[in-house]
Amino acid sequence: MLKMKQFTNVLELIEWIQSQRRFDEKKSLDKIKYCCELFDNPQDKFKSIHVSGTNGKGSVVSYLRSILMKANLKVATFTSPYITVFNERISINGNPISDDDLLKTANLIISKYPLILDAGYSIPSFFEFITILAFIYFSQQDIDIAVIEVGIGGLLDSTNVISPLISIITNVSYDHMNVLGTTLEEILINKLGIVKENTPLVTGVKDNNLRKIIVDYCHNKNSNCFFTKDYKLINSNIGQMTFNYQEYYKLSIPLNGFHQIENASCAIEAIDYLFEAKPEIFNKTNLSKSELIKKGLKDTFWPGRFEIISSNPLIIIDGAHNEDGIKRIVEYVNTLNYKFKRCTFACSDDKEKEEMLKLLANSFDEIIITEYTYKRHSPSATVFNLIEHPNKKLITDINEAISYTVNNPSEFNLFIGSLYLVSEIRPILKKLIG
Repeated sequence: MLKMKQFTNVLELIEWIQSQRRFDEKKSLDKIKYCCELFDNPQDKFKSIHVSGTNGKGSVVSYLRSILMKANLKVATFTSPYITVFNERISINGNPISDDDLLKTANLIISKYPLILDAGYSIPSFFEFITILAFIYFSQQDIDIAVIEVGIGGLLDSTNVISPLISIITNVSYDHMNVLGTTLEEILINKLGIVKENTPLVTGVKDNNLRKIIVDYCHNKNSNCFFTKDYKLINSNIGQMTFNYQEYYKLSIPLNGFHQIENASCAIEAIDYLFEAKPEIFNKTNLSKSELIKKGLKDTFWPGRFEIISSNPLIIIDGAHNEDGIKRIVEYVNTLNYKFKRCTFACSDDKEKEEMLKLLANSFDEIIITEYTYKRHSPSATVFNLIEHPNKKLITDINEAISYTVNNPSEFNLFIGSLYLVSEIRPILKKLIG
């Protein structure tokens, strides 16, 4: 008989949750469906929006939350990974789940483990556990809508038991190929698994061949498909980008990078649809659709995404962690007129390091290779040997790498390579710089 531990200390609970196995080889969603049934299918008790894509998921969630909150809605969000505290994965109106609610809900799930095992299933993996926890918590909080971010892929992701009002796929590029497939087509098909019958899809995918697959897939699901449109850039100052999108003029976002305008476009298209097809959602506000979008985008905050930690000296952190993410960052950085740009890089061991490093080497005057302490990090010496650059430095200790930049700042300083890196260095930098 499995001994059911009931937690009273939230730090012990979080440590236990994070120790659970990360990946299961799945062939169906039967286990997560059974687990949800044990709690009376909490995922069916609230309206939702489902967000998938290789990059930009968290940013789209953040844009949507900000816009929907401007409509006086109680907006839940489920995101991963966290930047500051574990609880922020599960939030309502930007406020993370309390330690008490985390403990209470987690213990409730654990109490059902004998039933799960008796049904022939293994105990929930890390992501299955926090997904169930989020669903239960949201179902108890009288929320107006939840914006749910996919973990990996879509088709067999634990979140794919919801019945959303609309689904979003931000983009498709190479990441998690060991799980999702080795071609963009295979990766796309996996992500399209979130598209439900008669449920529209918004997507920022640009490639015409991939768009054809999307159109055909949605047609077979009797679902409308909305592609994001072109935008007109007005300015791209550090800390604020301004653009026109369709009938919306002078929209401003505080998140930098042309990819962030594309992410915002996904949110705009989703709000466009909901405002017309589900107007009852917005009955708590007198603001027009245009006002909601403009105010919501302007006030969006999403830590660790080209986040300015210091203006003087200019120190920025970003969680881009794959080739496409790095490509989009350097695309923007290359437009900035600084005489000397420094990059500090660390990444996880399972990433395509060579391609990311090539992109960085072509855009920065100095590159520092370091490593964070989380167990999935790639050894800095290994990464250092992969990069060809006339001005590269190996500073293995993350604190020394931070001190080097803070004490010897260049005009432009960027820390990049992983959200795990961002999570570790953000509080250190904040403390040092104030």
